[in-house]
Amino acid sequence: MATEKNTMLIFGGTGDLAYRKLAPALYNLYLEEKLPPHFSLIGIGRKEKSSAIYREELAAAIKKYSAHSWKEDLWPDLAERMEYLSCNLTDDASYQELKQELKKRSESAENHNLLFYLAVAPQLFVPIAEHLGRNQLSLSAKGWRRIMIEKPFGFDLGSARTLNDALCSAFEEQNIYRVDHYLGKEMLQNIMVIRFANAVFEPLWNNRFIEQVQISATEVEGIGDRGRYYDHAGAMRDMIQSHLMQMLAVVAMEPPFDIDPGTIRRTKVELFDAVRLWPEEDKGGNLVLGQYRGYSEEKDVAPGTKTETFAALKLAIDNKRWQGVPFYLRTGKKLQEKQAKIVIQFKTPPPVCPWLLEDDVRADGGLPPNILTLKVQPSEGVVFQFNIKKPATASEIVAVDMDFCQPCAFLINTPEAYEKLLADAFNGDLSRFSSWDEIEKAWNLIDTIFYNRQDGADQPCSYDPGSWGPEEADLMLKAAGYRWWN
Repeated sequence: MATEKNTMLIFGGTGDLAYRKLAPALYNLYLEEKLPPHFSLIGIGRKEKSSAIYREELAAAIKKYSAHSWKEDLWPDLAERMEYLSCNLTDDASYQELKQELKKRSESAENHNLLFYLAVAPQLFVPIAEHLGRNQLSLSAKGWRRIMIEKPFGFDLGSARTLNDALCSAFEEQNIYRVDHYLGKEMLQNIMVIRFANAVFEPLWNNRFIEQVQISATEVEGIGDRGRYYDHAGAMRDMIQSHLMQMLAVVAMEPPFDIDPGTIRRTKVELFDAVRLWPEEDKGGNLVLGQYRGYSEEKDVAPGTKTETFAALKLAIDNKRWQGVPFYLRTGKKLQEKQAKIVIQFKTPPPVCPWLLEDDVRADGGLPPNILTLKVQPSEGVVFQFNIKKPATASEIVAVDMDFCQPCAFLINTPEAYEKLLADAFNGDLSRFSSWDEIEKAWNLIDTIFYNRQDGADQPCSYDPGSWGPEEADLMLKAAGYRWWN
């Protein structure tokens, strides 16, 4: 008899997320011997198909998307642990069948742990959680029961609370893993070390030395086949509320007392409590919403839609550390470059040597600012811009970069975000997952912005695909004397 079995159940097991992210992540964990003991997988979907066909589809997806090379000799050992089950996700009878299947698997183990992963359309989150609770699949005297749920965690504060109530009715809070895959990215995890473990940065991480902060997550692609979801959500709800707010938390939160997940989560919540939209009386505004030309012609998008595909906002953090420092958040579809990064512009101090500002030294009459860029994706690394005398000149000052490339330096295959998130869920580590309190605070900010925006009646600004977004976003920074550091 096995002491412990571990089964992962993917609701939406034949969907894009399962094939592109979850299956390759499980394969990589298998190669690295990081899967839990006696692991098995049940893919759950509405389509009728055999487990053999399902394994073939998983193999094809792994070959296409895994960062590791395909190991034909090892695949049969993993494949035989993978099965498919057709299920009506809104019918109690299907959950009873699933319960009986899991009961049979549990008979030969002292403990049988279950990890439910909801990789389905958002409208199915609440029904699945309710069915799992009602059919007692979320409870067990033999092993733990955990659930992982993808964003979007609601479409506003009200729907988020409804979803959270459904989850908490079925599962204990410590067994709910709210996935924001940006939290699994290596560079985002590294930011706290860069902040707190370097004497050249930690004392300067405040409003005395930092002029402004920019957080960007931009994409070159449009909405693809996500029109039905995206036209209801938009850039603010799809990206700002989740990914960019988490990036903001990591770069601006106070130093946590320890690395306990509860401590880190509470520290983030304290920061979110202090986040405000920058006062409107400032020239340039504090919010720009845009829509790329041709968006209304995309598949499953309503004609004449006012949904934004671009958002840029200016935030203030009302605490001692960040008082007076603007935080600019920006995201969008069909922009010039795919990137996720944080740019910290340091204040330019009065020069110790006044001659540094003479015309023959700096034609523009000022020194270039020091810039720290934390690159999250697609490349990972840190770039620091500082000033030197240009070689072969008498005294001309120019800005140069000190560039650290993380993959280049360590020559390792950095684990994908989903590898780390799945491994954490198996191990019961909540550190890289959002708490309900964080999500609630973020939704409160987004809802407040939309509520105060003239009943949401404004048409988003148009912008050309392949640009950096609407001109109004550039003007917002220009009014404060800044520009986007693209």
